[in-house]
This record gives sequence, C-alpha cells and structure tokens, in this order.
Amino acid sequence: MTGATGSEPSGALARLVEGEEVLQICYWYQGEGLGDRFSPQAVMPFLQSDPDLVAETFESLAATGDLARDGNAYVFTDKGRRKAGRMFFDTFTEFQQGGHGECHAGCCDEDENCEHHDHALHGHGLPPTVSG
Repeated sequence: MTGATGSEPSGALARLVEGEEVLQICYWYQGEGLGDRFSPQAVMPFLQSDPDLVAETFESLAATGDLARDGNAYVFTDKGRRKAGRMFFDTFTEFQQGGHGECHAGCCDEDENCEHHDHALHGHGLPPTVSG
C-alpha cells in the first residue's frame, strides 16, 4: 500500500507504523533505564518524523489505551506495555540470534557441539507467555 508517490505509505498505514515505532521506542527507552515517562520530544531523536505527527501519535496511543497521560508526559498502560513488548520482541529477535553454527539458546560454548537439533524449539530465550 503506497500513497500517491508510490513510495510513501498511505495515511492510515503511516499512522499505524508510526504508532508501532513510538511504542517500541518507548519500550526500549524504559528497558534501557532512561525513564518510564515518555514525551514526543524524548523519542524524536529516534524517529524521522514531523514533530507534530509524533505528538498526534502519542495522543492517538493514549486514546486507544496503550499510553496514559501523566502530567506533561505519557506512561504505559499494562495493555500498552504488553503490546510494545511483543512488537519489540518480534522486531528484534532475529538480530539477537547466534551466527551460523552457534547455539541460538546461548547455552553451549563456542567450540562445543550443540546437542539441540532444533534451536527454535530449544526453549531458552522464548518470550514469557502473557497471562490474562
């Protein structure tokens, strides 16, 4: 789906992508210990977007219940934190896999022959299940 130029996503798709990017950046931001309150200004260095669009995205995420206003900033709701975590995991898991011949679970030494035939089913490193 592209817009009139053929290279830009359509308005609805662009808003969806922008929202997902903002949630993932906030999740990373919090995970790195940079704080648990987010603002459009705080995520701008990580986005190539118009500041007004980012501010609208924060408002939209608050309207859908993924973020909640907290004074001049926003915080995750439980729903938003779970959603952001799932998206972050889905986006970045492949970048955290071992190289060719390495145990993806990280439980085998570099020169050790891994006894796990199917690393995808190995069990280590899988995301925790979300209850509820």
